[in-house]
Amino acid sequence: MKLDAKDFKRLQWAIAFLILMGAIGGGSVWTALQIKKSSERALKEATAARSDIQTKLARARDEQAELRDKIDRYQALQARGYIGPEKRLDWIEAIARIKVARRIFSLDYEFTPQRPVESAILPGGGTAGGLQFMSSQMRMQAQMLHEAELVSLIEEIRNSVQALIQIRSCNMQRLPPSSTDRSNSAQIKAECTLEWITLKDGK
Repeated sequence: MKLDAKDFKRLQWAIAFLILMGAIGGGSVWTALQIKKSSERALKEATAARSDIQTKLARARDEQAELRDKIDRYQALQARGYIGPEKRLDWIEAIARIKVARRIFSLDYEFTPQRPVESAILPGGGTAGGLQFMSSQMRMQAQMLHEAELVSLIEEIRNSVQALIQIRSCNMQRLPPSSTDRSNSAQIKAECTLEWITLKDGK
């Protein structure tokens, strides 16, 4: 079958239409691919943004829990009277009452000036946890009947004063029998260093 000029003239519109449809189809495919790439990129960005928000939210919750814990501990310390100026006169009066009540043969002590807590006593030192920990060191010498009396003495002092008491050191030795002082039947001599810890009021 041979095509002449008239046949080509009749087919030119059909050919042009096919070319146009091919171009439109190719453009549609290209556009679809671009939309797909754009959608994938948007999905990745949205996923990353969501992950970032979740991370920040989790961090905020942790910080809130940590802050709530600090507030609870601060309020507990405040309720026990550990926060504020040290009440040294009250401490002295409490020790005098305990000495009489327990009939301790001899109890001598002295306090050093208040200073920030050392890191050897509290990790982080005087500013641990963002608070101001202060300590007055007490050097104590006592004579008593037996070791258990020393433990009971320190425990009663802890329960009677508004300070956190930590034992820094404690040495005990047995006393030789006294042939001259019949009123003193103490058998143990103790030398202890105690840290009386309080917190400065942050106001």
